[in-house]
Amino acid sequence: MREKMSRYSTVSIILHWTIFVLIFANATFGGWMEEASSADKLQYYELHRSVGITVLLLSLVRLGWRFAHPWPAFPEAMPTWERILARTTHVTFYVLMIGAPLLGWAAASSGGAPASDLFGVIPWPNLPLADESLSETLGSAHTLSVKAIYVVLALHVLGALKHHFFDKDVVLARMVPFLPKRS
Repeated sequence: MREKMSRYSTVSIILHWTIFVLIFANATFGGWMEEASSADKLQYYELHRSVGITVLLLSLVRLGWRFAHPWPAFPEAMPTWERILARTTHVTFYVLMIGAPLLGWAAASSGGAPASDLFGVIPWPNLPLADESLSETLGSAHTLSVKAIYVVLALHVLGALKHHFFDKDVVLARMVPFLPKRS
């Protein structure tokens, strides 16, 4: 079946682009949170936390979907080293898309941040952690994982653009709905 698929499933495409937009937005919200006055900081924190937990949940859904639904085969001409790099990049993305929000949630929980409702609607608890020194370590790990997302994202985008413009294969068109299919 995988050999006959020319694109990712619609669900995969929607999850891919939704998570991308949310990660990009949340990086922005995190920056605003860091720069905000103390009066506005809690508002940005709650937005950052809500979007982060949403990324976590959607990433878990995406991972489950990935296990249950095949992905398109690599182009036949794709070298083994590129296949390994592509799979490594995808696995690393999943680790980071799940790990970064978990680390942020754990850092906030262990630092005593107040539990709040996601988007002001859905009750969301803190993790049962209470250790200020742990909070700093987890916060640093969260920041490092976000920076790692930028690096893996750059590698991912550059790889997709290489396939589209230099290799002229189907790799990018499989995930971008408006690109024409190449044979």
